[in-house]
Amino acid sequence: MSATYLYLYDCRRARQTNARRVAFTKELYGYTYTWKTKSGVREKRKPGLLDECLGTEAVADSAILVPNEHRTIFDSLFSTYQDILKLKVYEIVQEIFQ
Repeated sequence: MSATYLYLYDCRRARQTNARRVAFTKELYGYTYTWKTKSGVREKRKPGLLDECLGTEAVADSAILVPNEHRTIFDSLFSTYQDILKLKVYEIVQEIFQ
C-alpha cells in the first residue's frame, strides 16, 4: 500500500493578497471560463491539480488527501504560495472505519 498524506492549509492575509489566493485556488481546484462568439457563449474547463492527479481527494475545506506519487507536485504548489498559506502535512499511517 502506498503512503497517503493529509495536507491541511489556511490562507493568511486573504484580503490583502486576494489575487494570489485566487491564483492558488485556480491551480488547485481548476476553473471554468467563458467567452462570447458569434454563435453564442462558449465555455471551457481548465482542470486543477485535484483533477489531474488520480487518487487525490478534497476531504473538507482546506484538507486534501494526496497519494505519495503526487506529493512532489503538491509540495511544489504549496511552496510557491507559502507567503499566503499556513500548511501542515501529515502522513496517514492507518485508516480506521467505525
